[in-house]
Amino acid sequence: MKRTLPVFVCLLLCTIVSRAQSKVFREVSSEISSQMKLITQDEALIGYLMFTQLEKVNADSFNYQVSIMDENLNDIGKLHFKDKNLELRSVSFEQDVLCLGYVKSDLADLKNTSMKKIRQAMDEGGNAVFTQLINLKGEIIHTASIRVDLKLKEELAYVKNARPSAVAGRLKHDLVVKNIPGKGFMAFYGDEEKNRLFAFDISGKELWSKNIPDAQAFAMLTTASDVYVLSKRKMEMVEGGYEVRGFAVSDGAAHDKYELKDRNGSQLKVLGFEIDPTTGKPIITGSIIDPVRGNSFYTVTALSKGPYDGVFTVALNGPRRADIKETFSYWSDGSKAPEISASGLLGDNHAYPRFSSTIRDFKGNTYFVGNSYIRKAKVGSIVASILLSPTVIFPIFIAAGGYNKGKAVDAVLLRQDSAGRLRFENAIEGQSSRFYAAKMDLSYYGFKSFYTVSNPATQSNFLIVDDFGKTIIYNVTTRRVVRTVPAREGSVSTAIFPAKQGHIMVVENNRRERYTKLSIEAL
Repeated sequence: MKRTLPVFVCLLLCTIVSRAQSKVFREVSSEISSQMKLITQDEALIGYLMFTQLEKVNADSFNYQVSIMDENLNDIGKLHFKDKNLELRSVSFEQDVLCLGYVKSDLADLKNTSMKKIRQAMDEGGNAVFTQLINLKGEIIHTASIRVDLKLKEELAYVKNARPSAVAGRLKHDLVVKNIPGKGFMAFYGDEEKNRLFAFDISGKELWSKNIPDAQAFAMLTTASDVYVLSKRKMEMVEGGYEVRGFAVSDGAAHDKYELKDRNGSQLKVLGFEIDPTTGKPIITGSIIDPVRGNSFYTVTALSKGPYDGVFTVALNGPRRADIKETFSYWSDGSKAPEISASGLLGDNHAYPRFSSTIRDFKGNTYFVGNSYIRKAKVGSIVASILLSPTVIFPIFIAAGGYNKGKAVDAVLLRQDSAGRLRFENAIEGQSSRFYAAKMDLSYYGFKSFYTVSNPATQSNFLIVDDFGKTIIYNVTTRRVVRTVPAREGSVSTAIFPAKQGHIMVVENNRRERYTKLSIEAL
C-alpha cells in the first residue's frame, strides 16, 4: 500500500527554493484547499500534481488550478479551469496525456446548509465520477461524467463548518485510474449500486466496461494486454476471501476466475499485488492461513499458536487457470525447524513474525516483511500464584492477567526463492516496545510501518522502516542499513516517503518557522 503525503502539505503555497530537487511549502491560508497526488505510469512514480480549489465563482462552482511537477519537483506547468465542487481521487499518465479522476458534487456550501438538506440533496443525485484528459500544452482535451450514488461521509457533521467546500459524499470503493501501456486508461470505482470497470483511449473514447460483483475491498493492476481486479469477500477466515478476475485490454474478454486457496483448500491472506520486475506479469504474495487457528492473530499468545502455516507467491502468467504458477512454502509441518518452528517461531531472534508487506526483487525472490514479537513467562505471577494458592481467590486474580508477557522487537525479513525454499534473511534492529500481557491486543504494542523503493538501473531494492522515533533505510540486496533518520530534532520533524525509482522524498516540517521542505534524494 502507498504512503500519502501529510495533510499539512495541502494548506501550503509552493515556492522554488533551488533546482537541487527540493521545494519549500509555506502556509498561507486555511481558505485555500489543496490536494497533492502522485502521477504514476506503469506502476512507477513519474511526477507530482497539486490540485487547488480557489475562490468560489457562483453558487455551485469554483475556480481551480492544477500545478504539475516532474519527478524532481521541477514545475512543468499550470492549468486553470472552472467547475462544480470537485475532489481529486486519482491521477495517471499515458502517451503525453494526463488523466485526472474526480468525484463531483452539486453541493458547494456545506457550512450554510443543514444536515437535513445535505441528506436530501444526496438522495436527489447530482453526484458523479468525473474524468478529465489534459495534454502537455495544458489543454483539456476531453471530459466525461458518470452519475453515481454516494454515501454521506460519517464525519461530515463535525467538519462541514471547517471545510465548507468539502464533497459531502464518498464512493463505496474509491476511484482508481491507471494507464494501459500504448493504449489509454483503465478506471474502477464502486458506488452504492454497482462496481464498474471501464477502459478508454487517450481521446476519451470508451472501449468497453464491466460490472464487477461486490466485495469488501478491491485492487487493480494493468499491463499492456490485460487488467486484473483483486477482490476480497467476507469469508469464514477473516483475512481470507480473495479472488482475481482478469480481462483482455483489447475487448474486455474475461479470463478464468482464480480463487486464492492453497492445494489443501486453505485460504490465503494477500500482502502484495504488484508487477513482477523480471516478467512484467502480475504476482500476488502473502501468508497461508491455518484453517483452525487462522482467525486468532490479534495477540502474541495467538501468534505463538500458529495462525499461519507458511507463505506463498502466485504468478498470473496468462488468462487460463493452467497458466498460473503457484509457489507455496510451509513451516507448519515442522520441515523448516529449527530455523522456523511449526508454530512460526523464528530461530534467529526467537520471535513470532506478523508479516504485513512483501518485496519482489530482480532475481525472482520474494521477501516477506513484518513486525516480530517475543513471548516470555511472567515468573513473578507464576511464583505468586503458587505461594498464594491456599487463598484461592488471589491466584484467580493473578491468572486474569495471564502468565505470559509479550514485547514488539525487530523488523524481520524472510526470503522465498523461485523454487519455494525459505531462508530467514535478517532482523533489522529498531526500537522495542515495553512488555505487555501476552493476551493483550497487538495494537497496544505499536507497529513499525514498511515502504519500498526499487532501482531497476542497479537492480536493487530498499526497505523503508518507519520505526518509533526514527526511520531506517535498509538495502535488501546488500543486507545492511544504509541510513537512519531521526523523526524529530528540535522544532523540525522529518518523514521519509518513496519517490521516483531509486530515490526517496524527505519531508521536513519546521513548526517554528511554519514551513515544510520536500527534497528528492538518491539512495
